[in-house]
Amino acid sequence: MPDESTLTLFIPDLFGFQSTLSQLSSEELTQLPEINLPILEKWLSRGLFEANTDQDDLVFSELGLDDYKNKDKPFAALSLLAENCDGIELNKQSFWLRADPVNLQADGDTALLVAHEELSLSQDEADKLVELINEHFVDEPWQLYSFAPHRWYLCLAKEVNLKTTALEKVLGEDINQHRSTGDDSDYWLKITNELQMLLHGSNVNFERDSRNQLTANSIWLWGGGLFPENNLNSNYDKIITNNLVFSGIGYHCGFDVLSLDNVSGNILKNNSFIVLDMLSKYVQRRDLYTFVSTLNEIENTYLTLFNDLLINGKITKIKILTDKGIFIVSKKRLRRWWKRTKHFSGFNYA
Repeated sequence: MPDESTLTLFIPDLFGFQSTLSQLSSEELTQLPEINLPILEKWLSRGLFEANTDQDDLVFSELGLDDYKNKDKPFAALSLLAENCDGIELNKQSFWLRADPVNLQADGDTALLVAHEELSLSQDEADKLVELINEHFVDEPWQLYSFAPHRWYLCLAKEVNLKTTALEKVLGEDINQHRSTGDDSDYWLKITNELQMLLHGSNVNFERDSRNQLTANSIWLWGGGLFPENNLNSNYDKIITNNLVFSGIGYHCGFDVLSLDNVSGNILKNNSFIVLDMLSKYVQRRDLYTFVSTLNEIENTYLTLFNDLLINGKITKIKILTDKGIFIVSKKRLRRWWKRTKHFSGFNYA
């Protein structure tokens, strides 16, 4: 083991309910699972904190992909590296966009994006819809692919100027607040509107509607970009994640890529990057109850193990990347008994 070894945890949306929790009365808190986070609370209370509110910029910089600060991240291209997409040439000239199937529902003068994976499309349904779209837009300079029922990709012959919003941030939201901008946005708005009419008349959606299932009546464009340049400057040896995008980043950066099922003290040597992204979907669904329950599970399943490794000198420090910034924890900092340990609901970095 090297003299210095860092275990980095990316916990997106860790503070996603902080304003709500801080305003709940004692009686209201009793309606939730007990918040039992002694390790996390000690880490947050005694760790060195550096504020940063753009968690995507924070993570890409941490992994050595600094060129994407304040820009769309190439999530589509990177996640392709973790897909089973045999027969598709993945080159640095092609520009890739996620074009995921969604359900939009009218709400007054706008539309709400109400479903994505909740559509529960079969691969056969996805393939038929993608084939329909490609046949209709055969003269356009792009091709649509479906490598999984709810993950669709557009391959474009050249780069486009389009600023988008990640799908996970739009679920349940007014899409007008998140529409794409940029020099090419008018073209893609026209294409999307035409595509919606095409999907509305499709046999797949007609059959789904007859079964009272949500229809895939639109797509959401996001995560566009070229493949990044090779990253040779990362401090990490492995990435541990169940997230497709981060698996792709790991393959791109040349890390060992492992699933969270493989987490153990034996494999956490050298510098490891672990993605604990289970909280985000509950923030999106505004499900505070399950958020708290899941956070307790993260403490018991992962943080207890990591804390033992730190205390026993197996790792030198723990770095926690959150939606509010970075916390750096060391054995020495944890000895600061005079630093009062705050309850999780008391942390507010707004």
